[in-house]
Amino acid sequence: MPVPSYAKINLYLKIGRKLSSGYHNIQSVMQRIELNDNITIEPLTEDKIIVESTNRELEGEENLAYQVAALLKKNYKARHGVRIYIEKNVPLEAGLGGGSSNAATVLLNLNKMWGLKLKEKQLIEIASQIGSDVPFFVQENAALVEGIGEKIKPIKKSFSINIVLINPGFSVSTKWAYSAFDRQKPKIKTKANVKELISAIEKKDIKEIANNLHNDFEPIVTKKYKIVNEIKNNLLRNDALNALVSGSGPTVLAYSTASMRQERHFSKYNMITHSCF
Repeated sequence: MPVPSYAKINLYLKIGRKLSSGYHNIQSVMQRIELNDNITIEPLTEDKIIVESTNRELEGEENLAYQVAALLKKNYKARHGVRIYIEKNVPLEAGLGGGSSNAATVLLNLNKMWGLKLKEKQLIEIASQIGSDVPFFVQENAALVEGIGEKIKPIKKSFSINIVLINPGFSVSTKWAYSAFDRQKPKIKTKANVKELISAIEKKDIKEIANNLHNDFEPIVTKKYKIVNEIKNNLLRNDALNALVSGSGPTVLAYSTASMRQERHFSKYNMITHSCF
């Protein structure tokens, strides 16, 4: 039976200093959205890991889902084989955390399948070894994410709201985005406040949420990819409360309003309307 592997958006992202490990300290508010891949996980009699997908690019050992399964086998001496099949719907390298979500989904389900009985704290520790976005997906709430992604503070009173996602149809490497950020060291001024954002989420104040959207990657991505800036400006001209690059891009998110549903303005892009929860 396939299990959903949900994507995420970043409503807020501040990038801190680069650590000796190569990771950066971050401060981010992440929220799951309805857009999802579907993952089927089946036991094998042979002691090996097989990853298959509707996207053949994902079938190697570089896949984060493969890596988390291999890490569990190594650390907990699991003498089991597994076949992981990924029906891919979330665009690759889109700023939506698709690969990280896949890894967390496999982690949670192998914990049950292999009877490892790992607690959430242990699962987050394992997830943080795979990637900075993976720990967020171990739990289900919108959350404040800090450190290198391993410090998770759930926002208990999050709520469902419609959003618009527009993806220009190409990928942006997170590794490139961090490297460009370190080289350019952009001076970023913003009125957005993470505490006010969290308060607005808890109060279900949509306008105040929109006022506090922020992403340190945005000037980097919009400078290199002019079309991303074009998408954002088109959304704002068509009555979006606010628009923002998610993660390292290039997907742009916006809160939708009734008058904004003029899809002819965005027909050349991949426009998806979703809920976040």
